[in-house]
Amino acid sequence: MLCAFQIEITIRELDGVLYQALHLASHGLPTLLGDRMVNEYVMSSQAPLIYFDSDQQKLINTTVLNNNGIVLNLNSEGQGFVDDPFEMQKNFAKVVDSVSNICVWGQKQQEILSSLVPKERIKDLVITGYPSFDLTFPRFTPFFRNNKITRDHGDDYILINTSFGMFNHEMGLDYYLKMLSKMKEWEIYGTPEYRALLNRRSSHQERTALALIDLAKKLARAYPTRHIIIRPHPAENGLYYSSKLSEYSNIYIIKNGSAREWIATASAVIHHDCTTGLEAMLMGKQVLQYEPYEGTEGAATLMTQIGLRATTPSEALEYLRQGTMPKNIKQEFVDRLTPYLANLEINSSKTIADLASSFSQDKETWLPEPLGLWGNIKCWRKYISKLIRARQPGRNGRKVRYALNKFPRLRREEVVLKLDKLRSIEPELPEVDVKELCLNTFLITPRSN
Repeated sequence: MLCAFQIEITIRELDGVLYQALHLASHGLPTLLGDRMVNEYVMSSQAPLIYFDSDQQKLINTTVLNNNGIVLNLNSEGQGFVDDPFEMQKNFAKVVDSVSNICVWGQKQQEILSSLVPKERIKDLVITGYPSFDLTFPRFTPFFRNNKITRDHGDDYILINTSFGMFNHEMGLDYYLKMLSKMKEWEIYGTPEYRALLNRRSSHQERTALALIDLAKKLARAYPTRHIIIRPHPAENGLYYSSKLSEYSNIYIIKNGSAREWIATASAVIHHDCTTGLEAMLMGKQVLQYEPYEGTEGAATLMTQIGLRATTPSEALEYLRQGTMPKNIKQEFVDRLTPYLANLEINSSKTIADLASSFSQDKETWLPEPLGLWGNIKCWRKYISKLIRARQPGRNGRKVRYALNKFPRLRREEVVLKLDKLRSIEPELPEVDVKELCLNTFLITPRSN
């Protein structure tokens, strides 16, 4: 059977999907991956396939199921799910109506969902971990090492990852929530009760972001020869930070590249409640969790437990002077996280590939063909139109830039290079061929001998 992934944010999802594709190929399963055209391929075929849902797209999921296909839900926000209010958890649980299985990050997420789905569907909540986190262990650090980063910033830079999309959203929170609430599956975002909760979270995020900006200034003065990199979440507006820090020549606001590329060669990573804190810890970095204010309103409480906790700039500076993450402290974090993240005990990509393979027995495989001339012209016209509209001032331009930042131009050579690097780390993974079907859309197939 054909496996299909529609990727929303390349810098967050692509590497994990490619690693998953290699594990699927070990079972002889091909993988279709890319942007919106993946869903168009899926909707245009009546052949059964395995669709990996991450965005709760009920129409697509139902179409796949009606064609005797399989839908496996992979939720990229599994950690945040633990902290979501009950109404949001209940809203997510509805996805069980249009999927074959929900692949949950860990035991705790399974326990929460088990109380929210019909009893007969509890068996369809499968603990798999999340594929992307398979790549956060030290052996994969060479995969993420970016020599350009070290040429430009050295290998002793301090990385500050922010995650304040509530108040500092690229499109503006009001507009973003209005857009979300128009979709049936996310109507909850339009309710007065949930909006009040988000407003409280936004206020907490704002004052925490200002505290991190103040910390960055003090770090820049304390380490004038080192670079301080502030890397906003992909949903954030980077101008918010650059407008407040432009006077510091050793502070850089950078959104390009994956978080792990920046973590790989950082000397230390500072976060408040960002998943990158977990990634940095697993990658063997010194991690500081900056907690300038009491309370967890708007915070991912599980992530606030990751790292050496500093509540003032002086505490953060003292930890940085020590320069290491004590092994016993790291082990405490791992023990605390294991019930929430199965990757700490199993290989998620292999587990999911085994699950997918169990559904593919005696099923034919449909392989999509490259788009013809006119299909490709349509794709390029839409893409070029976005590039032009992205130059517009105001909200319209910001909206298009936001979309382009989520999935910029992806070339076949980049996909092949990443796959080759993954196989160099795990040579037992199979060789594959990569075919570009159209703009930003690729087919990965096991290489026949």
